[in-house]
Amino acid sequence: MLLPASSYNESENDSIVEDGIDGQNAAEKRSEMSPTMEQYIEAIAHLLTNDKVCTVSEIAEAAQVTRPAASRAVRDLVDKQLVVHKSYGYVDLTEDGHRLADQLSTRHKILFDFLTDVMKMNVAWSDNEACRLEHQLDDALIQRLECLREFMTSNAQFGSAWYDFLSNKFTS
Repeated sequence: MLLPASSYNESENDSIVEDGIDGQNAAEKRSEMSPTMEQYIEAIAHLLTNDKVCTVSEIAEAAQVTRPAASRAVRDLVDKQLVVHKSYGYVDLTEDGHRLADQLSTRHKILFDFLTDVMKMNVAWSDNEACRLEHQLDDALIQRLECLREFMTSNAQFGSAWYDFLSNKFTS
């Protein structure tokens, strides 16, 4: 018997849906943002991981946009209380910004692992596709994909049968 999708969203042990961003569910907060804004959050988090500080110019370069476009995005993220930035200074993620970046990273990893482990797609394609999908798919679907990946990788007979099926289907 399948559980309704809503039961996954209400799970206390849910690794994707977390409470805490401005008292809202993280998925609700994320739904208020465009995929582009989420990509800015990811770019900032990546830059901060590498250098511990980042500037609007570095964000523009990482996001492959103009400096004015990155500046507007940073202002929007400041308004959403996801980053802090003083004019001509460094940009940093707020606690909520870090939480959102972590959530996006988790979504990416789940999708990447599903695409490589279950669908047997190549690594480069899987990384690009996971990046695109992480901003589009609903939490309940991502959770179910993760459950399917766990099932397939922990049950050798099913994983092996699936791999044989894929091999026969796409090599004929």
